Amino acid sequence: MKISLEIDVPEFDWIDTPTLYRTPIGEFNDIQEVKEIGYLIEYLQRLDEIEWIINSNHQHVRHPFCRELIRDRLRFIPENQIYWFGEQLSYFLQDFEKRTGRKFEEYEYKYQVLSNGKKIQFKTFSMMFDTEEAALRHIAKVYTSRSDFKFEKV
Repeated sequence: MKISLEIDVPEFDWIDTPTLYRTPIGEFNDIQEVKEIGYLIEYLQRLDEIEWIINSNHQHVRHPFCRELIRDRLRFIPENQIYWFGEQLSYFLQDFEKRTGRKFEEYEYKYQVLSNGKKIQFKTFSMMFDTEEAALRHIAKVYTSRSDFKFEKV
């Protein structure tokens, strides 16, 4: 059995958009994840004991603390990568003042755009898609999930 679907596809444009970002703890391809990392760093800057944590032993204090922080605050990090990202955050904090010449509270979170790519953006809604096929699949799901959608045998 074959099924074909005929739908009216809304107007769309191919736009240039960032596809990969570098943050102090790693590389990510979703801007929301990059923003969450910024919120995590702002949270750390507000902690009363942050200088003590920064200057603590990596293995016994800072790394376990960072691991749990990643687990609690960055829910998008897969469980099997929490250890690695916790270690990256710990190394970012380690000897911060000696490395940068500034106090951690004065640090301003920045990220770099490593690569750009083209994505499809529809004029009627804000989602972006990497390929025409992915966009069409999404549109098809939207059309076929409506309660008034009817299948016709041809």
